[in-house]
Amino acid sequence: MSQPSFPPHSDPPRPVHSSQPGRPLPVRSTRAADGWKPWVTYGLIATNLAMFAFEVAETGSLSGPSSQQMIALGGNFGPLTRDGEAWRLVTAMFEHYGAIHLGMNMVCLYQIGVVERMLGRAEFLALYLAAGLVGGLTSVATHPHAVCAGASGAVFGMFGAFTAVMFVRRSQIDPGAWQRTMQSLGTFFAINLMFGLTQRSTDLSAHFGGLAVGFVGAFVLAKTASPSARPLLRALVVAIAGLGTAFGGLYVLPR
Repeated sequence: MSQPSFPPHSDPPRPVHSSQPGRPLPVRSTRAADGWKPWVTYGLIATNLAMFAFEVAETGSLSGPSSQQMIALGGNFGPLTRDGEAWRLVTAMFEHYGAIHLGMNMVCLYQIGVVERMLGRAEFLALYLAAGLVGGLTSVATHPHAVCAGASGAVFGMFGAFTAVMFVRRSQIDPGAWQRTMQSLGTFFAINLMFGLTQRSTDLSAHFGGLAVGFVGAFVLAKTASPSARPLLRALVVAIAGLGTAFGGLYVLPR
């Protein structure tokens, strides 16, 4: 694939990825005794793995593509994303800078797949994509000349969603279990914050953007849940809100 050229006086774009989250949160397995499976979570993991296989086939490296290669593969690069290539917000959330980056993100996604059962498959998928898109937007706004990629914005969105549901359903959960779970969440977020502040390649802006979308979206979904709720309609509303925020936000950023 062709490589973009850069003006001689400009600095080369540096890679920034939604870095692998730190120590995964020890949440319960999503494999329920009744045979329920998190098929959407499995599908998202499979999609990320397939995209990584394509990256390896194109670059011949398991350690991750260079900045220029990532741009050619569809990475989130501000000058292009904001100038008519908004689709990069979508492709970038399924790309990774190497096997370790991919592996840690997928482990965390698998563990937080319990949110799929909490919210429902359609709402979970819509909120995952919305968190990833807005995470990409905040990344562009914060690092306009970096090449960003990774699923962590979306994954952190699901941790935010899990936190929101825990707050909404607190009265339905054993107090001791609720407290232990919230302590685990606090530790998880603290470790990732410290890691992000010490690693230049970690894109904390994408983490915070995705986290905020996941928390707000899940809070509203959990608050408005009812037996008569229409899952597909609710998912559509979430998806439209996420798309509108992400793609609309690109047009208000300075060129």
